[in-house]
Amino acid sequence: MIRVGIGYDLHRLKKDCKLIIGGIEIDSNIGAYSHSDGDCLLHALVDAMLGAAGLGDIGEHFPDIDEKYKNIKSSFFVTKTLELINKNGFRVINVDATVLLEKPKLIDYKQTIKINIANLLNISEHFVNIKAKTNEKIGEIGESLAIASYVVVLLEG
Repeated sequence: MIRVGIGYDLHRLKKDCKLIIGGIEIDSNIGAYSHSDGDCLLHALVDAMLGAAGLGDIGEHFPDIDEKYKNIKSSFFVTKTLELINKNGFRVINVDATVLLEKPKLIDYKQTIKINIANLLNISEHFVNIKAKTNEKIGEIGESLAIASYVVVLLEG
């Protein structure tokens, strides 16, 4: 059985916050404001995995009102979600992700992000694709006020 899930996440950007994307700290003077580490790529990945498995969404499993998740690394959410989907008879086959961020450019980080996500999911890096797009200076993302991510995951079960 093949199942597909899509995930989306968006965070405000502000000074004095770290910018973490795909578990990798990005050199930037602004970062994502969030209850956890603000990694919108990993948050979207978790939602895509949960969606494909029919297991709800990130907020149901890791609510942002729970203090135990305050400032936690989003890789924790990915690891726990992988355990959950494996327990339900699924495994990740493929990940395709798009990060929407005006600046900084992610060209020098994409391969490292790809490898990190592959390692978190215990799959080959050949089955993870990372794309980075600007918003052409339009809207909150284009004005560097926000970052967003879309992720599609293919599961087999």
